[in-house]
Amino acid sequence: MPDPHCPPPLARVLELLAASNRQRLACVDEATMLQQQCRLLVEFGGYRSAKIRLALPAGGWQGVAEHGVDGQPAKNSKNRAQPASAKLTLGLDASAHPVGELTVDGDADFTAEERIALDIIAKNIGETLHDLRQTAANDQLQSSLRQLSRALESSLNGVMITSSTQLDHPIVYVNPAFERITGYSAEEVIGESGRFLVRDDLNQRGLGTIREALRSRREAHAILRNYRKDGSLFWNELFIAPVRDESGSMTTHFVSILNDVSERISYEQQLEFHANHDALTGLANRNLLNDRIAQALAQARADNLMVGVLLLDLDRFKLINDGFGHSPANELLKSVAHRLSQTVRDTDTVARLGGDEFVVVIGRLQSADDLSIVAGKILRSLNQPFIMEGKEIFVTASVGAALYPRDGDHGEILLRNADVAMYRVKEHGRNNYRFYTPEMTHMAIDRLDMEGNLRRALERDELQVYYQPLVDLGSGAIVGAEALVRWSHPRIGMIQPGEFIPLAEDTGLIIPLGQLVLRRVCTDIRDWQASGLPPIKISLNLSARQFRQDDLSACIREVLDETGVEGRLLAFELTESMVMHDVENTLDTLRELKALGATISLDDFGTGYSSLSYLKRFPIDTLKIDRSFVRDIHQDGDDAAIAHAVIAMAHKLGIKVIAEGVECPAQLDLLREFGCDELQGYYFSRPVPVEEFTLMLRQARSLADLERG
Repeated sequence: MPDPHCPPPLARVLELLAASNRQRLACVDEATMLQQQCRLLVEFGGYRSAKIRLALPAGGWQGVAEHGVDGQPAKNSKNRAQPASAKLTLGLDASAHPVGELTVDGDADFTAEERIALDIIAKNIGETLHDLRQTAANDQLQSSLRQLSRALESSLNGVMITSSTQLDHPIVYVNPAFERITGYSAEEVIGESGRFLVRDDLNQRGLGTIREALRSRREAHAILRNYRKDGSLFWNELFIAPVRDESGSMTTHFVSILNDVSERISYEQQLEFHANHDALTGLANRNLLNDRIAQALAQARADNLMVGVLLLDLDRFKLINDGFGHSPANELLKSVAHRLSQTVRDTDTVARLGGDEFVVVIGRLQSADDLSIVAGKILRSLNQPFIMEGKEIFVTASVGAALYPRDGDHGEILLRNADVAMYRVKEHGRNNYRFYTPEMTHMAIDRLDMEGNLRRALERDELQVYYQPLVDLGSGAIVGAEALVRWSHPRIGMIQPGEFIPLAEDTGLIIPLGQLVLRRVCTDIRDWQASGLPPIKISLNLSARQFRQDDLSACIREVLDETGVEGRLLAFELTESMVMHDVENTLDTLRELKALGATISLDDFGTGYSSLSYLKRFPIDTLKIDRSFVRDIHQDGDDAAIAHAVIAMAHKLGIKVIAEGVECPAQLDLLREFGCDELQGYYFSRPVPVEEFTLMLRQARSLADLERG
């Protein structure tokens, strides 16, 4: 090793330079290379120390390599006198902002040859540092690209990369998922315009969103109808994003992510369809019908035209339903729906409201005669026979017509008036059509087809339960009530039971009607108990058809269990004529009702057979003296005698007596004198809604209140 205190000859400087180059080129990592360069300068070059610092990105310096001890002699010169030291700092590259610097500390001033050689070494270190970093960056980039490529290749979503620097944005890359979704191979689509999947289906709102995003070089999202290679449609949820160059100033490509959402769109369309269409026939339902009427009216107002609404009800469809069964009847309704749709224009609307009731909305009419033509076509189309289970069935319809603006200015009024007109047709022989006239609104309920109205009343919650209090003649307190059903018709108003109960009995609607009343009564009892009111017994009337139900007690038990109400709080009222027929079955049914905890009341006593032997045989708890005997009890001696005898006889048999139809104090006084147990009638209260009856219970209203008042 040369003496470091002597100026190094040129040969030694060149050897140092060569050794530095060999070591620099042999290193593969940055830290080793920098440390080895410092070691060479000290151990081979004979300098006291060498240090390398690198510039930090945020400013400042960081020492990364050092060899020798600053201020200490090199091992070759430990026995020599120490001359003044010299220090030389060199940049690791030739730029104005070096990436680092090399500081060499020697024992003497640096010669010109040393300075040149050390400057070359410093710049070589800088170049090697740059090369190593570039290699590392390239390796990282390649690794990232490989990972990205694997991600793209394995992605379930289609990926398409298009050029943004060429006309029509040609495709430069697609992944396997794209090929699987579209049916096109990469070779078939590379170079094609990115919009080829749309084909000629250009009337799509989402296309405008994508075009604008391509023009403005920004991200976008749209759902498009695209077409596979085999021509089949699929829904594409497309996301596009620009890819910019390294400077970030220029968009070079667009990345498009394709997501096949056909199943989701199909499900959403099905939900929307079911929300707006009748499940059986596929026609518009009430929800969509209201929207279509509103659209037709808006168009008619703008164009000064008319809109016609036809409400159609099949005549005697119940007979078909009962005769053939539910499934064939449903097939008939589908056939009717098809014929109606074939009769009108595509721009018109055919809807099914439920059951056998349909509505046709005809827009852009010039006159009422145009609507008459359509109504006639509908009737003629239905007059052609239908085939049901190999038999020809003839179906007719009653059609009511209403016209905008003459008969109403919005859908609800037009439908209501068409409904009124339709019932007028049924009243006058069916199988025809009529236009609405204002006089029809004032028709009485007996001029409507009661059965159809009653069926709809059950569906539309038009039936209400009223309560007429039962009052104890001893205490004067309310001890129970009779539940009475009332029909609040949307057009006619309140309809009394005598007008619809017989029809319900004849048609079998009394069964669902009875279940409705029972459920509401039990619900009200539960609510009264929950609010802390004292328990009272509610009487319900059983019709003959209800009483003959095989599962009557089971149906009652089900409601009691659902509501948590005890059977002892119910009383079932039967008429004499009901219990006198088929005595054995009557006994069985009465025992089943008693097993529920309920009491049995014989209603209208004295108007039927009045067989005392049956009274003894049947488990009767209460007799109700008919109002026909009570009405004149204070004026007619015979009526008074009958009432007195009935009360006495019943008490001998251990049966409680209730007097119906008590309307004045004189009647009350006689009944109290005869020992009647309870009364019911207008003297105390008419039948009232549940809210009013609940208020009576809360106020503990009694006979004393009336007698004082």
